[in-house]
Parts: sequence; structure tokens; C-alpha cells
Amino acid sequence: LALVVLVTVMGVRAYDALTGPPLAPWHTYVPDELTAEDIDRSEWAQYVAAEDAVFAAVRNNVTKTLEPEHRVAANRYFEESPLYPGRFAQDWNRSYVLQPDGPATGAAVFLHGLTDTPYSLRHIARRYRDLGFVAVAPRMPAHGTVPAALTKVAWQDWLAAARLAVREARRIGGPDVPLHLIGFSNGGALALKY
Repeated sequence: LALVVLVTVMGVRAYDALTGPPLAPWHTYVPDELTAEDIDRSEWAQYVAAEDAVFAAVRNNVTKTLEPEHRVAANRYFEESPLYPGRFAQDWNRSYVLQPDGPATGAAVFLHGLTDTPYSLRHIARRYRDLGFVAVAPRMPAHGTVPAALTKVAWQDWLAAARLAVREARRIGGPDVPLHLIGFSNGGALALKY
């Protein structure tokens, strides 16, 4: 009896999932991100340029194609929404470097969590910068763009982004200053793996 009930519930759930409303563009569009191999061959400026291209592709394939019912203030992909990241002075969803006013006394790399962005670590990064550290926060591949992007990424891509951020922090801060790795959630696992 329990098995019949379970199969029935699962069947109804599957039917509901297949007959629901169509997926929105941010659920189906998958932007092309750099792979681990590409990232390992890149410098920071190349990584940021590739990231800019990803955000431009999302804008062209999602934001610019929104149907009227998706053009609402609560939709972060709608350009006129107060939530649209492109409206902010700085889009914290993207990779960033914060440099101290004087010579760097240390270097810190900030690794965000799964489905998160560098946004979540900006206050800590600013505090480190105020203490004289260069703060480098990479946006992990497939994050901060569209949910569908997570269908085409591997943890090795994220670890490569962490390695790139360390290289950039060392390049700016110098090889002799202390290096701190700060990770939140999945970023903590990446810091430990590094």
C-alpha cells in the first residue's frame, strides 16, 4: 500500500512538472564560461574580459528577450527593475579587486559560496582593504548570471578561479606579504582544497 501511494504521488508530481508553465529565459539560457584549462592559462584581465562577455551575452539572450509578463519590478533581469544589477554604481555580482591606499601589507582572496557571488563578502573585503591588504574576489564560473548556468560547470572550474585569484593577489601585493584565503560555504571548501 505504501509503495502504491509513493508511486502515485511521484506520478502526479512528474505530471505536474511536465504540464507547468514554460520555463523563463533565465532557466534555459546557458552562457559560455571559461573552463578550468582556460582559466589556468588566463591572467586576471582576461578573466574579467571573459566575465564581461558572459554578462553581455546574458543581457542579449535574457534581458533583451523578456516577454511583457516578465518585465516587472521584482525581476532582476528586467533593466528597469530596481533589482537589476546593471543599475548599481558597482555590480558586486562580478569579480573585483580592492586595493589599499598605500603599499599592501598583505593579500586576501575572497571565495564566495555556491549560488552566491562576491557580493556576500564585500564588507569583509573592504575591511581587509582598510587594514592594508589587497582584496581579490573572483566570481566563480556560472554564478551571478542565470540559474541555468550551473548546469554547465564543474568544481575544477571554481578551483581554477581560486588559483587565478591567488596569482592576482600575489602579483599586486607581492610574494612576501601574508596571504589570507577567506571562503564562505563552498568557498571555504575551495580555500581548503587550494
